[in-house]
Amino acid sequence: MRAGFPVPKAARRFILALVLSALLFLTPSVLAQSPILPTPKIELPQLNNTDVRTAPIRLDGRELFRVAVSADSGSNQNNAIGVRVQGIESNLQRFANQSGSTALEVTSAIDSSSNLPIIRVNNQYLMTVTTLDAQLQGQEPAIYAEELTRVIQQALTTARQERQPDSFVTQTGKAIAILAGMVVLSWMVSRLQSYLRKRHRRSHTEEPNFSELPPNSPETASSRTQLIVKQQLANRQQRTMKDVQRRSLQLVQLLIWATGGFIILGLFPQTRSLQPFVLSTPLKVLGVIVAIYLLSRLSDLLIDRIFGALDISQSSTDVSQRVALRFSTFSRVIKGLVTLAWISIALITILSLIGIEILPLLAGAGIIGLGISLASQNLIKDVINGFLILFEDQYAVGDVIQVGALSGLVESITLRITQIRNAEGRLITIPNSSISIVENLSKDWSRVDLAIAISYDANVDRTIKLIEKVGVEMSHDPDWESRILEPPDVLGVENLSYEGVTLRIWIKTQPLQQWHVGREFRRRLKMALDAEGIQIAIPQQAFSVRGSIDDEVFDHHEAQAAKPKPSQNNSKK
Repeated sequence: MRAGFPVPKAARRFILALVLSALLFLTPSVLAQSPILPTPKIELPQLNNTDVRTAPIRLDGRELFRVAVSADSGSNQNNAIGVRVQGIESNLQRFANQSGSTALEVTSAIDSSSNLPIIRVNNQYLMTVTTLDAQLQGQEPAIYAEELTRVIQQALTTARQERQPDSFVTQTGKAIAILAGMVVLSWMVSRLQSYLRKRHRRSHTEEPNFSELPPNSPETASSRTQLIVKQQLANRQQRTMKDVQRRSLQLVQLLIWATGGFIILGLFPQTRSLQPFVLSTPLKVLGVIVAIYLLSRLSDLLIDRIFGALDISQSSTDVSQRVALRFSTFSRVIKGLVTLAWISIALITILSLIGIEILPLLAGAGIIGLGISLASQNLIKDVINGFLILFEDQYAVGDVIQVGALSGLVESITLRITQIRNAEGRLITIPNSSISIVENLSKDWSRVDLAIAISYDANVDRTIKLIEKVGVEMSHDPDWESRILEPPDVLGVENLSYEGVTLRIWIKTQPLQQWHVGREFRRRLKMALDAEGIQIAIPQQAFSVRGSIDDEVFDHHEAQAAKPKPSQNNSKK
């Protein structure tokens, strides 16, 4: 190290400690690669899982080792393995329940008749170590018997200690402490639930009322619609967050009592065998369902937050309102797809917990799915057409559309159906595959198409000027100028009929404002026409009434007209 760069003492200590830590970390792995006493390799026949049946041996709920029997005898082997396990476990339980003052000695010896190791406890028979048991562990029977002797010695010693009165009192104290902790934690979670409920009720009462806002203006780029859409996203976020919090706290309550009960059951040898019930397959399936539900709700919350974080205020005036509506539509569709993905994951997980092989099932599901797809072509058409509707932005939630003879406000769009509510309040569900021609009455801008018939006695030019004057005054009215995009355009005389002279007017408005603007324009125009004395056209018809004398005169004139006139030659004669 150069003199110009002295190393501080703290740095040197840190480097030295780091080197020593690395040596300590690497030393066990190096020593593990060079065993001091190499174990001789035992040549034993290879066994397949189909050749043997195994079962665990437990004492007080703890698994000690496994025993095996041959599977050659078919269905009777189930009874054989069960009888052997029951015999060994009953002997272990009997030795564990003996008085603690009795000496405990576990030995193994080779039986002369069977040439197999026999394990005894206090010179009483416990079990015979078969060749199959040893082969399952890759060891010789005698060596495996010595290993089982140590395991059984330690297990019986622990079991006897747990049955002593002092140990029972100690474990009871621990159980009471754990139970008290469970009660305290459960009370804290309950208080948190009550606090969250009060906060949600308070936030609900403080929600802004957008009906009191002024109408959006071109300068603000449809800010009212943007605020409404953002508020809808915020409301959905609050509802989703409330549901997630409520379900999560309920799950925490369940975990508190399940975990505490699991630990308390494990404190006593008499109840430890009940622990596997807490981790049984039905409860695991229930846990998967609850977890998938919470993940689905969290995904909905995340999607709402992503769409709510997108800033649409920087968009141009023509597209800002449209983008706001599309955000609401796409968020619902994406949440549906994500929920479907979570449900698929849950099904696969539950099938694996039950013990069903997933890969063959997926292969079979592909064939079944092909058959279902052929039988459900309408559903596939619905999904494809729904995707195209969203991708091409044919309409969105909040638009007013007309599909054939049906029209209404779009309330919901999925990949399969579109739901609209008509003027009578009826919710109409339309499959997307049946939507071939759709009329969007509110995309980008709307129009008032107005036809007014005046009488033939009225001055047409004067009436046109009066209509233009009413339109200009209304378009400059502060209450209506933000809804009217362009001054009303009087197209002129549209038709001449028995009803009168028909004049046609177009008024370009903001989306969904054509009905309000049209009603107000008709009201103002009626008042202006009345003030100027211009009459609205009334259908007219002319009737001719004749009496009996008029009929005779009319018939005589018709007869004279029907006679042929004399020619010039006849007149000369």
